[in-house]
Amino acid sequence: MTKLKFTGTCFPGLLALMLAGNFTLEPQSLVAQTLVSPAFETDGKETDDKETEGKETEGKPQQEDTSGTEIQVTLTPAGAPDPLLRYRLWPAPETRRNVSVDAIISRAIILTIQASNSESSNSDAGTTTDRNEVQDWQTMPLAQLPIAKVKKYLSQYGFALNELKRGESLMRTDYELHLQDLTTPELYGTLLPEMQQARQLSRVLALRARVAAAEHRWDDMIDDCRLGFRLADITGTRGHFLISRLVGQAIASVMQEVIEDAITQGDPPNFYWALASVPAQHIYETQEAIEFEGSLVSRMIKTVGKLPDAPIGEELARSKLRELMESNTALSQTIQPLEAPTTMLLMDTLPIAVAEKSRQLLANTDQWKNRTEELSNSECVLRATVLEAQRTRDAWIAWSYLPDYLSEKYSDERDKFVNLNQDSLPGLAKMILMQILPAFDSVTAAELRGIQKHNLLQTLEALRMHAKQTGELPKAIENLRPVPALPDPITQKDFAYTRSSPTTATIQRSPTRQGDLKTKLNITLKGTP
Repeated sequence: MTKLKFTGTCFPGLLALMLAGNFTLEPQSLVAQTLVSPAFETDGKETDDKETEGKETEGKPQQEDTSGTEIQVTLTPAGAPDPLLRYRLWPAPETRRNVSVDAIISRAIILTIQASNSESSNSDAGTTTDRNEVQDWQTMPLAQLPIAKVKKYLSQYGFALNELKRGESLMRTDYELHLQDLTTPELYGTLLPEMQQARQLSRVLALRARVAAAEHRWDDMIDDCRLGFRLADITGTRGHFLISRLVGQAIASVMQEVIEDAITQGDPPNFYWALASVPAQHIYETQEAIEFEGSLVSRMIKTVGKLPDAPIGEELARSKLRELMESNTALSQTIQPLEAPTTMLLMDTLPIAVAEKSRQLLANTDQWKNRTEELSNSECVLRATVLEAQRTRDAWIAWSYLPDYLSEKYSDERDKFVNLNQDSLPGLAKMILMQILPAFDSVTAAELRGIQKHNLLQTLEALRMHAKQTGELPKAIENLRPVPALPDPITQKDFAYTRSSPTTATIQRSPTRQGDLKTKLNITLKGTP
């Protein structure tokens, strides 16, 4: 597990997955990690995925000493509020306005930067809260929060949070960066410092919500969480890059953690219907961003133009291949300046190194079957590179059209088309694709992880509602009453549930990634209906 923290700027697209809160990278993205890493700063401390930290808390899911895979949850009975939507985690229909929120968000981000700069200045003077202490506040049990000290820290962000509040019900985003005329290297050179500031704003907002929960000010807690989910949606839809969607998902996950803290560390009202109001499928959806990222491959190979059915000859093929390699080199140096072999040096070795593999690949196509002898080595490499880039791009997008749980279920079949480690890929095609396309499994896992957490929280609230009505935990969660449990999005079935007594049970979710072990929750029901 690699833990990374943003500096003031960040690059879009490639390896934006780091922003999703889980920094486990699939093998095909390791080269990309090397290229992008200067945009990040490693500190070994910060992550938004609190499940990976093994933190010790009271009444909050905790790691068992025996196996490390079981966590403890305490629930109290709680019925539905009256009226049902007294608590909302999404703006009420009558308050929503079809007005652009972008100016308000930009102002909130500027005010966040000013507050952060002021905090840094005070830190240099030794008059502010230690950064590690602020991080501890995000995860410690609610009962242990130093309320007065946290409120003093939050006061410097008051203007930013007030400005953000003004945009809560403005439902349209018009954040246009006019990217259509940029080359692929220029696109990857586009800095997005606002992503980091949106994350900082969400952490401050979550901390204020935790204070409200600690003081049992449930209306205030829900107001801040609702604002956080709106910030997640706004951030996710600002721009076309995957980085935008994944930062939005990370912000939503921060708000989920606050609600989990409230549910499992105290006796709050029931937030089942409040959670149901959140458009989780929309917030965690990545389809449009995947299509945009895939289109960057088309931008890269567009430099060679449409290749005719007839051979174009050695000289023209070498020229077009050189253009493609120069674009790839420019992309690499945009992401991370490095000392790489020159394009001309590669031009001398690439056709020789991969010509036979490229010729074999073309021989399996209808167009060039029994005709590859008409092509020079350079033209074989050029045509094979373009073909495989197009094939992999189309497969990457096409498989994303399936629901994530089906794509995961058919991963063996899918990976025949989108596995960037396959030996059949010509060298240049692999270099281009590994720089542009994030690891497929990491994209789907990020989406599934967020929806799974949302559904699990809503299921816990369904258990609390059942306990309020019956005085005990249910014997099973199939056809649960008075409200349904939500399914695990990975299996599309109910979470695995076993009751051991009227007040104890276990619920287990599917792992969302390799090494995801803490999947089993031991539930204890306390309190009276």
